[in-house]
Amino acid sequence: MISLEKDEQILFIVRKHWFILFSETLFLFFLLLLPIIVGIALEVLNMSEIISLSGNAIALFMFFAFLWFLFLWIVFFVIWTDYYLDVLIVTDKHVIDIQQIGLFSRDISTLRLDRVQDITTEVHGIIATLLGFGNLQIQTAGESKEFVIKGIPKPTEVKKRILVVYDKATEGKK
Repeated sequence: MISLEKDEQILFIVRKHWFILFSETLFLFFLLLLPIIVGIALEVLNMSEIISLSGNAIALFMFFAFLWFLFLWIVFFVIWTDYYLDVLIVTDKHVIDIQQIGLFSRDISTLRLDRVQDITTEVHGIIATLLGFGNLQIQTAGESKEFVIKGIPKPTEVKKRILVVYDKATEGKK
């Protein structure tokens, strides 16, 4: 997946905050209840007389309900895979940002620590402030793109840790 230089060591790894996964899967939970709500609504409204819920109709309803559950399980798996495989790796020489895109694609960006010019943190909203997660932007020297890592826990602490590593990496060059 990633290759490090011979004497390079991983110092720390940062994943997205747990609330990101929670917020993305909360909607799936409500969709999971949809067949149950429809079944209860049909029973309460006495629609069984109109629709004629015989054994075959119940079996067909159960088939589509389980098909719906399978679809939601696959969607959850894709969301969880994206959450788990999005990672920021800080080594003693590089910052590596891995962004999982779907199941079979990923974007890996590497930044040398001596190319860091500025690090900015953003925390938007009351939930992000209370739970302590936000975005981290790393501005680089030259034509390289700006690194934006979204939804990481304690972005200010991650910024401080990266700056400490940056100071150690550039100490000998000054």
